[in-house]
Amino acid sequence: MALRQLGYLLFSSADVAGWQKLAEEVIGLAPADAGGGALYLKMDERDFRIAVVPGTSERLIASGWEVANQAEFEELRESLARNDVTLHQGSQEECTLRKVREFVWFDDPDGNRMEIYWSFVAAFLPFTPPRGIAASFATDAVGLGHVVLPVTDISAAQTFHERMLGFALSDTIKMQFGPGMVDVNFNHCQNIRQHSLALAGMPAPNGCVHFCLEMNSLKEIGMALDRVQDAGHPLVLTLGQHVNDDCISFYFLSPHGFMIEIGYGGVTKDWSRHSVFETTRPSHWGHRFVLNS
Repeated sequence: MALRQLGYLLFSSADVAGWQKLAEEVIGLAPADAGGGALYLKMDERDFRIAVVPGTSERLIASGWEVANQAEFEELRESLARNDVTLHQGSQEECTLRKVREFVWFDDPDGNRMEIYWSFVAAFLPFTPPRGIAASFATDAVGLGHVVLPVTDISAAQTFHERMLGFALSDTIKMQFGPGMVDVNFNHCQNIRQHSLALAGMPAPNGCVHFCLEMNSLKEIGMALDRVQDAGHPLVLTLGQHVNDDCISFYFLSPHGFMIEIGYGGVTKDWSRHSVFETTRPSHWGHRFVLNS
């Protein structure tokens, strides 16, 4: 029983068209109509990895986590129920939007909505970036990237996600972010990505501290950085290289209030040879905090 990957992120927005513009012209994702005013954003052979539905606020609704098959799905669902986690069955309409066979959802102790699904549905058409943009993304069996969720009690949150969902701690850090210090726990699931979920002891009114997409070349990330700056989106952290996963990345603030990290070259792991560690600095170089500087 183990989660295989972060399969999708689901957002609500009062400006779905703005999301499409950002994704298509800046990040390099391919948009598609999801019906009912919703938007799919495609980055690999799956039909989408990010979905945006119309809403009254800008918010991460849910992160979708994939298991291998129905047997593992049932095992995990039964385990959650035995541990008094309040589960909700996804309706057929909700499954259709997410393009999955079946899913259940629940809120973690901090109100972060987690969705567990099995059997994604796809046409397996190749990803073609928008015209004029060179972009490809590191997904395959490691998922869309990673998401960082806000928590109030990081120790309690870590215990919940380990015991209920099988996440395993990769590393930790206490880092300066803006004016204050923040504790962050980085967690992996059953793939070779260094972390797919991070828990950060800080508030995030929109339900997401940041999410990260990894590109397949340094050239692509440099071109993405140019597009971000040309479009006038403010940088949060300059280009730099993280200590924990060697990822070269930058962070910017989207018009929808979400911090987005675009990265390249994150290390892959053999977990049988890994020891949990604490880093005392976030980056080998770069990643200077420049928002509102």
